[in-house]
Amino acid sequence: MTNTAPAHSLELHEVKGVLTKFMRMLFPLEFRLDGIGSEGAVSAAFRYPLMAGEVICLPQRLQNFASREAAFSYYKVITAHLAARHEFGSFALRLNQVPGFEQRGETGLEALAAYLETFADPRLAGAMLRLCESVRIDAALSRRYRGLTPEIAAVNRALSEEMPATALSTMLFKAAAGLPPGFEPIERAFMIQAQEYFAPLRHPAADIILSLRQSAELYAWLNALLEAAQAGDAEMLDENARRMLNDLTQSLGEGENGGQEGMDQDCGDSDGGETDQGETDQNVRMQVSGKRGKGRNSRGISPEELRRLLERGAQIKPSESEGDGDGQGMYLTQLDDKQAQALAELQEQLSEAASFGNHGRLVVGSRSHDAYYAYDEWDYGMNDYRRNWCRLREIVPEGDDGEFYSRTLRQYAEMLPQIRRHFQRIRPASYRMVRGLEDGDDFDLDRAVEHRVARAMGNSPDPRVYRARKKEARDVATLFLLDMSASTDEPIHQENRRFTDSDDADDWFKVWQRHGGPRQRPRRIIDVNKEALVIMAQALEELGDAYAIMGFSGHGRDNVEFYVIKEFDRELSDEVKARVGSVEPKRSTRMGTAIRHAREKFKDVSSRAKHVILLSDGFPQDFDYGQDRRSNAYGIQDTMVALKELEMAGVMPFCITVDRTGHDYLRQMCQPSRYLVIEDITALPKQLPKIYEQVVRW
Repeated sequence: MTNTAPAHSLELHEVKGVLTKFMRMLFPLEFRLDGIGSEGAVSAAFRYPLMAGEVICLPQRLQNFASREAAFSYYKVITAHLAARHEFGSFALRLNQVPGFEQRGETGLEALAAYLETFADPRLAGAMLRLCESVRIDAALSRRYRGLTPEIAAVNRALSEEMPATALSTMLFKAAAGLPPGFEPIERAFMIQAQEYFAPLRHPAADIILSLRQSAELYAWLNALLEAAQAGDAEMLDENARRMLNDLTQSLGEGENGGQEGMDQDCGDSDGGETDQGETDQNVRMQVSGKRGKGRNSRGISPEELRRLLERGAQIKPSESEGDGDGQGMYLTQLDDKQAQALAELQEQLSEAASFGNHGRLVVGSRSHDAYYAYDEWDYGMNDYRRNWCRLREIVPEGDDGEFYSRTLRQYAEMLPQIRRHFQRIRPASYRMVRGLEDGDDFDLDRAVEHRVARAMGNSPDPRVYRARKKEARDVATLFLLDMSASTDEPIHQENRRFTDSDDADDWFKVWQRHGGPRQRPRRIIDVNKEALVIMAQALEELGDAYAIMGFSGHGRDNVEFYVIKEFDRELSDEVKARVGSVEPKRSTRMGTAIRHAREKFKDVSSRAKHVILLSDGFPQDFDYGQDRRSNAYGIQDTMVALKELEMAGVMPFCITVDRTGHDYLRQMCQPSRYLVIEDITALPKQLPKIYEQVVRW
């Protein structure tokens, strides 16, 4: 946040312990705080994605606040809000409770996702749902914890002051936060209308079902305004809304000269001569090329086309039309720098729910093998995603005869019993303190005080005033993602044997006989990685944690390969063991796309703690991973963003590399606590179980 006062920064690790204790005081669930990114950018609570796991992801560092106290207040309010989603039922939805979905069986986050997919623009619908939920959650927090009320208001007010004043998202956020509108009549008219949708959500009886209903109405209202603004049809709107609509159209690029040409005489009752002030009389069309229009043959860009162009980051330039067009298009005047900025703001508003890249979109061709997943890719040069840029195909390895898996077990026969015994010690269920119970071992002091205060004030007290130690089984799911690039074919130890004087270089057959015939293939990087996965699979079978094993390679953005070796719901069968043994080096390393697909593999996993452990031997690279093949910056930046997306989805990544120069690029891709460089690759099979125990928290 920009401020005229001296800037201060605050690291999450400085207040992590205090915030954790703060959460324990407020809520019965045991939340874990984790950092994401390192930039220090702050966002309103509604921009944080809905994450059902009990992990709260916060900015790693806050900077440019007026004081450290203000930064800490932001941490406290956002942490309380995200935790309160669990307490106040954001994930308690059963889809069959929603009218029109009586036959559906989805629950929780899966139910929310299924509901949003029914909208024409699920991303915009998701943003509206989170906005409605932010109203409901803030109101519930303020009712239960009155001491938080002024801090919530102060943080929301500070955030609104840093937003573009006339942006749709700013006006919506201010209406949701109950902040007063500015002096512009159009802002006042818009916010008064928007507040009508938010008001019911502040009632004590409001729940997630009501948030769904209000977000659907808000979505329909906004779409009607946008469509009317784009089509120029505002007859259904009252005077205030019409003025708001004209202002919105102007923010998209209206000029100062007035007068929109009347409708065609055959199409309506307009007299064609009189126009409202502020309407344009100039038919200027938006064209991607920026070339001059050609009269009737020139076609105005449609709202859907504009939206697609904005999502792709197209640079749209105006061109003047010399005659009537074929209609149905969007008429705008020349865009100056300020208007172009307003158009960019609209792009951001239309894709609020997609702050990070989209989830994989399955595209099925005419034949089964034509199916692929389309993924976005981050282009750091244009500072935006390339939409549906990469094509990923899943491949199931055929498997070997099982000899590799058996040989590895024999090779590490002495070590395996030690690992099993160690994992047996950490397997038993643990105990954790659960607060806010109606019956328990002891009083929860904080809630007991609240109970007495509520009774003294004549309110209905909350009966959940006990706490107890509950036995809790491990609830962990981990995906091991294996780099299968061609570089993993390198031998671990190069054998440069020299011929002796007795060797006859001309008689190669004698040399072959003298040195024992054909030599065994040298041990490669991929072999050591496979051995580590064999050891890990055996250990996790003992521990009981859910796990999956996947690999990736490919060649180019249209041919990313994702090898499915073991799914979460598959047993460690002979078939799976054979697949592990058949893993071989392939081609390139388009790491970002593989990580995004790994995120999708957790879609149906309900475990509370989710992790991805990435095993690689070098930096991400592919022949078209960026325009400059000599630079690895594009691939590193895309992988960094993909790892952030993974964290925002509630899945904690950890990168392990056997590349001794790994520090050079891994420190750019993730935090120091999120990666490890293995100096001696041969130690990986012994070290991986220890790494797993330290990294995987539950």
